Amino acid sequence: MAAEKDVLEFIIVPPYARRSAIFASKERMEVYLGNRFPGYSFKVARLGPVGDDDDFCIIPIMNFIGDDGHSYMCNEPKPWLLAEIAAACREFEAKGRQSFAA
Repeated sequence: MAAEKDVLEFIIVPPYARRSAIFASKERMEVYLGNRFPGYSFKVARLGPVGDDDDFCIIPIMNFIGDDGHSYMCNEPKPWLLAEIAAACREFEAKGRQSFAA
């Protein structure tokens, strides 16, 4: 059996109203979030409909492949972590200076 692992990667789905602006600065947002939350990685994705179309949807990547080649589930992320990631997404300014650094 594989050792337990925490979620380290998240998919970010922007709200419909901000989708175009976020995708125009997708790479900067991914770097911004990576700087805000060291040790985690983020991918902005155009999925839909997912969750609430008025807010960011944070999707944790919950599985990993163990050394034995089998798929295992990661530990569920804490609700406070998901809330902090969503808050950081809302703070991101796609066209402003904040988008260049954390």
